[in-house]
Amino acid sequence: MLSRSAPSLASNRIAKVADKYSVWIVAVLAILYIVSFPVHRAPIFAVFPVIAAAWFFRTRGGLSASIIVVVLDLFLIIVIQGKNTWEYLIKHEFENFYLLGHIFLIMAGWSVGQLREMDDNRLKFESELYSRERYLTLLKLAISDILNPKDPNDRYYYLVTRLVNLFVADYGYFLRLSPNKEQAVIVASTLSFGEQVFNLPSTSDGTSITTSILRAEDILTIEDLPNSQDAIKSTLFRDLVTPAHTIFSIPLVAKDYKLGVVLLAYSSPRRFTSVEINQAKEASDQMALAIWNIQQEIELQQKLREAKAMSDIALALSETEHIGLENVLQLIVASAKDLISNVDQAVIHLLDQQEQVLTYGAVVGFEDPGGGKKKMRVGEGIAGQVVLSGETVNITDVSTDPRFIKLDTEPTYRSLMVTPVHSGDRKLGTISVSSNLPFAFNENDIKLLSQLGTQAAIAIENANLLENTQQALKESNALYRINQGLVTSLEPGDLLQDTVELLQKNFGYYYVQIYVADPESEDFIMRAGSGRIGMQLKARGHRIKAGEGIVGYTAETGAPFFTNNVDDIVSFTRNPLLPTTKSELTVPVKIAGEILGLLDIHQTPPKYLTQRDMQLVTAVADQLAVALQKADLYESLQESLRQEKAVRDQLVKNERLVIMGRLLATVSHELNNPLQAIQNALFLLKGETHLSPQGRQDLEIVLAESERMANMIERLRATYRPAHADDFVPTQINHIVEDVYALTSTHLRHNQIVFEFHPELDLPVILALADQIRQVVLNLLMNAVESMTDGGKLTVTTNFLRESNEILLTVSDTGEGIPAEILPTVFEAFVTNKERGTGLGLTISYDIVIKHHGRITAENNPDAGALFKVWLPVNHSEGK
Repeated sequence: MLSRSAPSLASNRIAKVADKYSVWIVAVLAILYIVSFPVHRAPIFAVFPVIAAAWFFRTRGGLSASIIVVVLDLFLIIVIQGKNTWEYLIKHEFENFYLLGHIFLIMAGWSVGQLREMDDNRLKFESELYSRERYLTLLKLAISDILNPKDPNDRYYYLVTRLVNLFVADYGYFLRLSPNKEQAVIVASTLSFGEQVFNLPSTSDGTSITTSILRAEDILTIEDLPNSQDAIKSTLFRDLVTPAHTIFSIPLVAKDYKLGVVLLAYSSPRRFTSVEINQAKEASDQMALAIWNIQQEIELQQKLREAKAMSDIALALSETEHIGLENVLQLIVASAKDLISNVDQAVIHLLDQQEQVLTYGAVVGFEDPGGGKKKMRVGEGIAGQVVLSGETVNITDVSTDPRFIKLDTEPTYRSLMVTPVHSGDRKLGTISVSSNLPFAFNENDIKLLSQLGTQAAIAIENANLLENTQQALKESNALYRINQGLVTSLEPGDLLQDTVELLQKNFGYYYVQIYVADPESEDFIMRAGSGRIGMQLKARGHRIKAGEGIVGYTAETGAPFFTNNVDDIVSFTRNPLLPTTKSELTVPVKIAGEILGLLDIHQTPPKYLTQRDMQLVTAVADQLAVALQKADLYESLQESLRQEKAVRDQLVKNERLVIMGRLLATVSHELNNPLQAIQNALFLLKGETHLSPQGRQDLEIVLAESERMANMIERLRATYRPAHADDFVPTQINHIVEDVYALTSTHLRHNQIVFEFHPELDLPVILALADQIRQVVLNLLMNAVESMTDGGKLTVTTNFLRESNEILLTVSDTGEGIPAEILPTVFEAFVTNKERGTGLGLTISYDIVIKHHGRITAENNPDAGALFKVWLPVNHSEGK
């Protein structure tokens, strides 16, 4: 590397100082010569101002000064000698050697001037050599920084910094056009972050200037920016901490690749030489070529990455069955974020064909706000518009593009690109990418995103094909198993239950039930239901009438019916046990035009029913029709036997109850007479005055117990006394429960039992014998208390069953439950597991409920304790 020596630099600085005061130095030397001439009268002393003039003003100045000195000498001789003839002057020149002196002066002035000009040329050469050396060194560093930056993201910052140093500017910008060529983007600047925000679009003026300079492909200089009419002064270099006076713009163009423009700013006036302009052109070409080479390498690496990503996606597509659609789609959005420059978020929306909404299928770069459940209707948002149009949309800036409709919250991105995902004419969804930078995507990005959309479509179609194949296998297996059940089973109940359980398990239905026609009432009785809900409905004897709800509508029309929005169906009646049903499919089970039953399917979001479900359920219903017809004779026979046995058992049971009732009535009557005599004697004894305090206290206890016994006997007589229609009065069951709780609350607290009552607020009143119903509630509560010896929880609930127009009273405890051996006969007389119990409480309760034309059942809770249910009709009266 060449460098200038220290003496050369020092002498150059001294020469510059002397040049600054050259006129004064020459003037002083000339005055000294003139003043001293009368003394020495020799031209030799004039050499000093001549040499000074020659040194400061080069050859021309030296010759001019020497001629002036010769003329001045002759003038001074004439003045001093007082002779002014030419003969005297010539004689004086030759006799005193003046001629030689003057010739010497002229030669000295010329020689020194030549020496100074030679020195100037040397200094100019050294300066140009130094300038060239500095230029090549900085250019080499710039190329090195571009090719091998410490951080690839700082490549353009190094470019601007080196050019600022190379041309000694105060600061600089690097602008390039956005991928769509619509906006100039400030990529790098040497200003601090507080003065200029990087990676933001410049104004429209900056865009037009950048476009103009790149189109001209030539250096542009503005030497007086404040007074310039160029639009550039109004935007990039206005209102900055360091104002710009001169602008030096350098385009970076390599072949057809227009990289951008570097704008160098000077705060003071600056003029540019042709050498600097040529150096700028050369530097521009070299840097643009280096960046172009880097860009070519980046594009090659990009293509390799794209090829590898597409290969990975193709491999994943071939293994969709094992990997799963969700993972394949996640790979695609991850590839979009990795392959497309400036992408911050990527998402695939899947189209719900039934509801015509878009839901998240895969996301990367942000959290799914809806957990996969957030929906966008077709036509809403950019993605919804793309689904309709089938064309890619590139929103360069969401803050200015009218196609982007802002919601309540500001978007977190500036650029958005969405392309459709479709297979032929079948719309499957969209794939979207967004960036925090405006004008982030170009035509190549659109093509790449379209390719990824095609891969997503293949993945979705493969998954649909696999799902359809698996569905077909499930359907074949289900139909086979049902057909096997037809061959081997003569019990329709088991077959129906197996069918509903199989359909629910294999096809993911929310709830499945089968209704069978009742020839007598023409109602449809629920004979089989899936899960615990089916068990509860079956236990209640759930039934519907023709025309009631979707099931009843299907029974009337005799044609299959399904909907994915039951709320739109006027005849739909929601079952309280199925609160989340959204879709329902009902298919008649019929043969030879006769409806034997109804197969009813319920589904909840996000799942829905399709025509394929209807085809499956129709096939199952056809086989069920065959099964029901086959087992009809056997079932009729079995039903006759069961009815005969039931009638026989009921007759026996009724006979027992009649005998027990007569016995209790007789016993209570026989006990009542002696009890009254005992009470009369006790009242007489109470009037005695000589009783001790302890005796009187004991007497009060005996009187109270005898009164309680009398009341008990009266209740027994009232229970089995024939009732009349006038005896039934409007009764509110909730009030009875509250009365009984008030009576037993102290007893509950002593036994550490928590009482919970869940009444239905709009519970209707019923016609009942209030005291007897109160006796039933009291018996059930006391039985529950006695079963919880170590404390527990007692829960009472009332509900109005609108389907059957009944009131349901349930009493549940957390005690030991009912032993399995006595559960079937728990309502029979004298059946008890208590050491001191009589076994009559539940029997009396049963008789009271039957008298009110109701029902009562007992069962054990799955967890612990017993559960009693009492159904009482709302419109009952004894007159009926």
